[in-house]
Amino acid sequence: MALLPFFSNFAADLKPKEMLMRNFTLKLWMAGSLLLALLLGTQGVAAAEYPSIEELYGRYRFSGELTWTDMAGASPEAPVPATDYNMIVLPGENENEVKLLGFFGYGNGVTLNYDAATGVLSGSTPTVIFFMTGSAMVTADMAATGGTVDFSYQVGEEDGKIVLTAQNALSDVTYMDMLVGAMGSLSYAAGYTLTKEDVTAEVNDVAGTYEFTSSVVDMNTIMEGSDIFDLNVTVDGDGNVAFDNWFGIADTKVTGTFYAEGGIIVLPHDVQLANGMYFGQGDPELGGYNPNEAVYFLVGDGKLVTPGYVLLDNGYDEMTGMPLQYAVIGGEAVKKGLGIAGTVAEGDGSIYVADGVIYVENGETVAVYNLQGMKVAEGISQIDGLKAGIYVVKAGNRTAKVALK
Repeated sequence: MALLPFFSNFAADLKPKEMLMRNFTLKLWMAGSLLLALLLGTQGVAAAEYPSIEELYGRYRFSGELTWTDMAGASPEAPVPATDYNMIVLPGENENEVKLLGFFGYGNGVTLNYDAATGVLSGSTPTVIFFMTGSAMVTADMAATGGTVDFSYQVGEEDGKIVLTAQNALSDVTYMDMLVGAMGSLSYAAGYTLTKEDVTAEVNDVAGTYEFTSSVVDMNTIMEGSDIFDLNVTVDGDGNVAFDNWFGIADTKVTGTFYAEGGIIVLPHDVQLANGMYFGQGDPELGGYNPNEAVYFLVGDGKLVTPGYVLLDNGYDEMTGMPLQYAVIGGEAVKKGLGIAGTVAEGDGSIYVADGVIYVENGETVAVYNLQGMKVAEGISQIDGLKAGIYVVKAGNRTAKVALK
């Protein structure tokens, strides 16, 4: 109470001009404080607008400009899908980490860090193996020069969907034939995008018996294995998804993790099966080697599709000096009872299959691709001599997916 007379006398002793200046200064200070608070509040809202790391998980569609440089005079066309394929984002091993998988239409990728305050997904590594099998490898390697392969994506939104936009190019990715050597170089220009797809799946809908058809057989030294087989899929009370009868071999049950967001099933990288074999990498000292990411499936309407490298490992044969493995690159499992149409009629002609031969009416040029986007055959009117599997057939302006059995 004693302070009140002090302030009253202090105000009374001020001259009118001094009083006016003090009022102006006080108002200016208050206005500045208010503006600062508004700016801080705006920054807080902007930061909060970026998706959480959990919201990033799911299935994405890749779109970008691909450049292929043929180094061996073998192919004027890139041996990988150019711009239109799925990728996925999954949780990483540590906090703020995610796995970005599926580059070049295969199953591999990189682990990146996410800064939710700036909406930036980034990371660097000396070497990236995007894909590696017994016959081919797709890799970016800067280790020899002391450099790194850099990834940076700005997370944004377009038409209500999360979009990851590459801030730098993905350059000098080598496609190598393991027997011949470097075949060419792949590059994506900066600005390529990954757009999250609005896809969800119910775990109980996945259960059933499927016919799995491999896209490419990469290695076959386990003679009893098959690249076309029934795959039994079950779901337990905890929502885990188990796959049994891999490659048609009994006791090959593998349990994976189900993600409803994105409709994704992720299997373990390596696990020993009841019959002693390994799904994925076995003991490295016995010849087991599998640098690829864990196999994952994208859940569709009555089917499961994997772009990755699926490996069954049965150890090492000392006599031949070779690993005992059955491996395929990609494949599609179709639930029994649904099937795939053998005849697809479009436009002014049709693409159809009969007795293992692909036919195209009207005498047109036909090109046949596997599920990785690689051209496997080309001809006029018909294609024969292909192994059993699922293929994409293009003729004129028509495209059809067919199954050879």
